[in-house]
Amino acid sequence: MRKLIKLTFLAIALVVATVNSANAAFPKDKVVSTEAVTGVSAVSNLAAVTTVTKAEAKKQLKDFKKANNWYAGGGKSKIVAALLAFFLGGFGIHRFYMGQKKQGFMQLGGTIVGIALVVAGAAKTVTAIGTGASTSVSTLVIIGAVILLGVSIWAFVDFIRILTGGLAPEEGFEK
Repeated sequence: MRKLIKLTFLAIALVVATVNSANAAFPKDKVVSTEAVTGVSAVSNLAAVTTVTKAEAKKQLKDFKKANNWYAGGGKSKIVAALLAFFLGGFGIHRFYMGQKKQGFMQLGGTIVGIALVVAGAAKTVTAIGTGASTSVSTLVIIGAVILLGVSIWAFVDFIRILTGGLAPEEGFEK
């Protein structure tokens, strides 16, 4: 019985070592994809194996999802996106909701920078008033306010575009 257990562990170790060395031998940026054929076993698909990069594989998957209505009924709600754009648009929450992370981070970053500049400028103005210097509004407050105004206008335009259908997530809104 002990010999059987030892052989089992040895076989498992051999399989793990083989799999790990096989993974190390191939580049990480390559993905193996097969052509999907319905009703045919996976063994017969081995002849159709091709090597593509990860970027090509992602593009093929994206095209496949669009062509086959992959997201049918599973899209995002237009009402939720519009409400998020109206109430939290300055933070880019509606963009994150729709899967547009780059623009979401840009709106969030703009809001954070604008708030930081307004607070820093207000602190500078209060300090200047306390020391008896001129009481003019700091340039930082003006720059921060302009940035916040720009992000707010951008969010409002997004709100209008969502309502009119000009801005939608990649998978589309629910029907």
